Amino acid sequence: MEKILSVSIASYNVEKFIRKSLDSCCVPEIMDRLEVLIVNDGSTDGTLEIAREYESRYPDTFRVIDKENGGYGSTVNASIRAAAGKYFRLLDGDDWFDAEGLQKLIEELEEAEEDMIIAQFKRVFEEDGHEELRDEAKDIDGKVMRFEELGDHDWFTMHAIVYRTKILQDHGVRLTEHCFYTDQEYDLLPLPWVETVRIFPHVVYCYRIGRGEQSVSLEGLEKHYNDQTIVLKRLYSVYPDVGLKKTAKDRYIFNYFLLRTFMQIRVLLMISKSPLHKQELKNFIGFLKREQPLIYKEYRRTSKVLNILLLTRYGAYGFLHDRLRRDYRF
Repeated sequence: MEKILSVSIASYNVEKFIRKSLDSCCVPEIMDRLEVLIVNDGSTDGTLEIAREYESRYPDTFRVIDKENGGYGSTVNASIRAAAGKYFRLLDGDDWFDAEGLQKLIEELEEAEEDMIIAQFKRVFEEDGHEELRDEAKDIDGKVMRFEELGDHDWFTMHAIVYRTKILQDHGVRLTEHCFYTDQEYDLLPLPWVETVRIFPHVVYCYRIGRGEQSVSLEGLEKHYNDQTIVLKRLYSVYPDVGLKKTAKDRYIFNYFLLRTFMQIRVLLMISKSPLHKQELKNFIGFLKREQPLIYKEYRRTSKVLNILLLTRYGAYGFLHDRLRRDYRF
């Protein structure tokens, strides 16, 4: 039977979590239409052995791609090349799917022809288990539309996005390798070829929040903050005229850039206080002023943090660092 959905599972040292991820794909009613690509990214624990177990038990659904460590982007690149499904989406090896939502999604995708599908997801917090629904399309009227009809809508994230596989393969979409935060490239790089959107009003993805090893934890930010700059600079180079074209897609990308740029300035303020990190913050803001003047101008207009830094000639660096670090939650 034709595979309707290919799922790429990035798997690096997730032996404690991956069974839950894989079990969430074991929905008997849809497994013949589901392809799960478990990409072992050079794990040193038991991740590969668990993946092989599921491949052996369910060979028509699970497939293991075993490769040397290359980072998150490399797992997505390997999956895009191998995918046989009509549609494609991501699942991190420490997250899982809502089984009912996944079944409904595949049933809907059988009839769908749109380039991008937007589904609901939920955040599940490790500390106390509470859940938070995330519906990034809650203010959109209608089910199927052209991307241009989204107007000034805010961005969608990888937890919500499903792409038509043909778009990714035909246009050679590739994420940066050996780098964190490349899910943001997945969010934006396919957009030149996305013309139509379908809204799917059910939870599919369950996003685990609160692991200290996650890239969004303070520990993760400290280790990988420069990767975010690398990703942003790549995306800036892909869309050099963003903010000038005045189309809905252009405004969408510009708003996404504003969010991620704002977050990177905060990250550079929150990581450990040092002359080096202070200089890196100044360098990044200087880069924005030179290379992304529209984004810089918008931040001068709206950001109290940036204006305080500039008005004090970075004298407020220490104060802002302490306050932002104290208040940070992920």
